[in-house]
Amino acid sequence: MKTKASNNYGWERPDLMHKNSVMWHSRLSFILKELDFLNNLLNENVFPIVESHMVTEAEKLKEKLMDLKTEVSNLLSKVSVLRNGLKILFEGVEKFEQEWDYKHQHRKIMIKVHEFDSKYQNIKKEIFKMVTQAIRHNKQKQISIE
Repeated sequence: MKTKASNNYGWERPDLMHKNSVMWHSRLSFILKELDFLNNLLNENVFPIVESHMVTEAEKLKEKLMDLKTEVSNLLSKVSVLRNGLKILFEGVEKFEQEWDYKHQHRKIMIKVHEFDSKYQNIKKEIFKMVTQAIRHNKQKQISIE
């Protein structure tokens, strides 16, 4: 009689792993589109940013956005490969070494996605904070002129 060794990550069921990989792919695809929005937000508010003397910070944030875009593209391709390799777990033949390799790869990508998401959220907050400060500075300048 074989016993099933359970783990703390919830990987004993391939359907949960599939659900996670689909969720990651969806989230990363959305982030890819949101990065374009954030870049446009910086470009459209260039005059308030220039007037509030935050050009260097804006340029640094734009560089970080470009780095994030390449990173999210790489993660998307890894998640796609992971989703395509899930069939190993659904086959009736037990291939313990291949299954373990797949689960290990799944865990590594899970960690990378979570690290990326936290980094992305921090940069997103910085961008919104800077644009808000620039617009606020511009409005205060207009009020002081009147």
